[in-house]
Amino acid sequence: MEQNTVIGIVIAVLIIIFALYLMLRKPKVDEPSLDGELQINAESNQPVLPRFVRQKLDAEPVVQNTVPNVDSEKTTDAVQTEKEAPLVQEHSEKVDTEKNSEAQTETASEHKQPLVEDKKALEQTKEVEYKLNPHMEKAQIQAFEDDSTILDQHLHEQQRFDDESALATAKEIIALNVYSTHQHVLSGEKALKALLKYGLRFGEMSCFHRHEQTDIPSSLMFSVLRITEEGPVGFDLESLSTEQIHGLAFFLALPHPHAQQGFDMMASIAGLIARDLGGKVFDENNVELSPQMKDYLRHQVIDFK
Repeated sequence: MEQNTVIGIVIAVLIIIFALYLMLRKPKVDEPSLDGELQINAESNQPVLPRFVRQKLDAEPVVQNTVPNVDSEKTTDAVQTEKEAPLVQEHSEKVDTEKNSEAQTETASEHKQPLVEDKKALEQTKEVEYKLNPHMEKAQIQAFEDDSTILDQHLHEQQRFDDESALATAKEIIALNVYSTHQHVLSGEKALKALLKYGLRFGEMSCFHRHEQTDIPSSLMFSVLRITEEGPVGFDLESLSTEQIHGLAFFLALPHPHAQQGFDMMASIAGLIARDLGGKVFDENNVELSPQMKDYLRHQVIDFK
């Protein structure tokens, strides 16, 4: 009995659930298929469309009419976007311009700052360069009084050059000759000793030269040549001690910075050498030198310009 009762209750519950399902389920609408064969009206020769097809065809224009509205809205949005685009671009350009100007200003300020620093550094350097230490001791320069071989040699070479220039550029020559009175010739060896005795030294142009000072480089006073059959010529030291000479030619080149002193020294030494060699002093015309001729030549030297 109990089993039959349970079975009956289960069946009743299932029936109630199935009935509720049928009641709550939506009715299925039978929609004809569009794949069916198309029917044509024989009288009008037009296709016979089912009702649901006609309803769909009528509904499509509404959709087409609504689509242009969407397109027009899109077009309106596009126009507004195009109008707003230049404004946005102008705004962005202004922002970029302001940024560029700010960047240039910063760059200029950065460049100016190093320039200012460089100027300050230069000013400080100049101040350091031109400031002297007040506590620095001053060096005392003493006159050079010692002998210098290099300096003497340089002065000697310079004096030789000056002597050569004076002889080469002479405008007038004052000459005195020394001849032997007892013999027609003079001993070369005696002449050499006499020249060296009175401070003459062999030098340029193969002449013996007498300077103002004999021990240091100084101004040239006069020069001496030997007299042969050909006339006044230079000395040959290798053969002078063994040969015979006709005489000695003393000459003073003008212009001369110490012309009067040079003439007086030349006349005095010529007289001394003539005495030692047993000879006499003559002028350039081979006339014995008298006191009057000596004074005449002396004034000629003084008056020379």
